[in-house]
This record gives sequence, structure tokens and C-alpha cells, in this order.
Amino acid sequence: MKKRLDALEKISQLQSKLHDLTRWRLAAIGQQRVSLEEAEREMIDALNSDAVGVGAPAAAASSRLRSIGRQIAIAKADYDAQSQRVLDQGARAKIAQRMVESADAKMRAEKERKDLGDLIERSLNAKTSSA
Repeated sequence: MKKRLDALEKISQLQSKLHDLTRWRLAAIGQQRVSLEEAEREMIDALNSDAVGVGAPAAAASSRLRSIGRQIAIAKADYDAQSQRVLDQGARAKIAQRMVESADAKMRAEKERKDLGDLIERSLNAKTSSA
């Protein structure tokens, strides 16, 4: 029973670390998305202020703006997918933790039954030896 509990604890720790890793990846994707949206706003501001001008610079800025838009769309899709992975991994971590708690409770109950049996046996032995 102790080996099973130890194994379940290791699994639970691993699941917890994997959950932390998926949350970290989600945060990284979120930061990337925020920086892309900021770059998009800056590019739009530059186009609106006529700082880019016309002709080739305007075409390059427009192309860059479309590229940033595609990157934002990809980052949004990645963020949504990673959000689902975080939820899935969180559920796995919670299940693993519950299995550890269940095995621990079962082991404690088994130990208490054994201790109670030993106590009853000693009590019975003490009565028969004193009689």
C-alpha cells in the first residue's frame, strides 16, 4: 500500500508540474499576443499620421500590418487551444491529487484497523494471563 501511495504522489507531482507548464505557456502566448496587438496599434497610428508617406513605404507598412494581423490570429488560436490544454491538465492534476488523498485515507484506515486488532489482541492476552 505504501508503494502505491508513493507512486500516486509522484504522479500527482508530475501532473501538477505539467499543469504549471501549460499555464506558463498560456501566459507566454498571452504576452506575445499583447505585444503583437501593440505593434498593430503602432502601425495603424503610423499609417494614420502620414508618417509613412505614400508609395513603397506605405505599401510596406500595409503589408506589415497584414502580417501582424495574421500573427495575431494565429496567436489567438494558439491561446484558445492552450487554454483548453490548461483546463484538461488541471483536471488531470486534480484527479491525481484525489487519488493520492483516497490512497492515503485507505492506508490510514488500514493502519488503524491493524492497530485496533493489535490492541484487542493484547487486551485479550492480558486478561487470560492475569486470570
